[in-house]
Amino acid sequence: MFDKDAITALQESAAIDAAMSAMSDTITKERKHLVALPSDYKISDLEQYLPNRRRARGVMSTNSLASFADYTKAHAEPGASVFIDADSMSATSVLNLGNPDKPGHTDNRAKLQLKKTAAFTALLNVAAGQGHGQATVAEFMEDWPREVSCFNDAGLIPNTKAIAAIRRLTIESMRKMENSEQNLSATRSAFESVQATSTDPIPTTMVFKCIPYSDLAERMFTLRLSILTGGDKPAISLRIIKLEEHVEHMAIELADMIAAGFMNEEITPIPVMLGSYSKS
Repeated sequence: MFDKDAITALQESAAIDAAMSAMSDTITKERKHLVALPSDYKISDLEQYLPNRRRARGVMSTNSLASFADYTKAHAEPGASVFIDADSMSATSVLNLGNPDKPGHTDNRAKLQLKKTAAFTALLNVAAGQGHGQATVAEFMEDWPREVSCFNDAGLIPNTKAIAAIRRLTIESMRKMENSEQNLSATRSAFESVQATSTDPIPTTMVFKCIPYSDLAERMFTLRLSILTGGDKPAISLRIIKLEEHVEHMAIELADMIAAGFMNEEITPIPVMLGSYSKS
């Protein structure tokens, strides 16, 4: 006599055979690795008991461009590619991307995240476009004297004078009333002007020269300086001119540097592209 468990096992076996038979009639290249199993089967991976892993996989992360290039060259498989993300100034090597005929699992990667320098971080913090107090801007200029150059319409302003002008800003307000009366009409008008003044020449443009990210070349960032006079105290706004263009150029520079590191006779050149890659 068969007990309940034996009958269930026989039914599952018959169901598996029927499912496999039905699949074999319409088998395709994409489905040839499909198999029908009972829903309570547990899949176990025995790789941990093997002398070696079946294939390389994992993520190597670094801030060093040289280490990123060395690791990529050492572990790249056929079809490996590098993708540059301009917004985050990062790069990803997909080492087992493969090709259309033999696609890889894309789970073996190297990740490069360039690190902002202290000078560039300070620049981005102060040049976000919002108004700052006089002391904040003056202290920024004092902290980075070799990186900062100040200008107005007359030309270069010595940093000491530019800092003094920022610290001594005052707001002057002038109100003018005009009144005209005729026999049959009367008109009145009021004009109000507000301006910021200082005993020293006030800069209108600032140039900040620094290395933005580790491994990249030095760049010059031009900032437009505006004085906001709407409050009781003057506020100063600094904005980097064409920041988006700087970001694009830095991404291209990073791509060129990575590509140059892969151009030698020992390996097949690895494609370097602007963009990102995600496994679907």
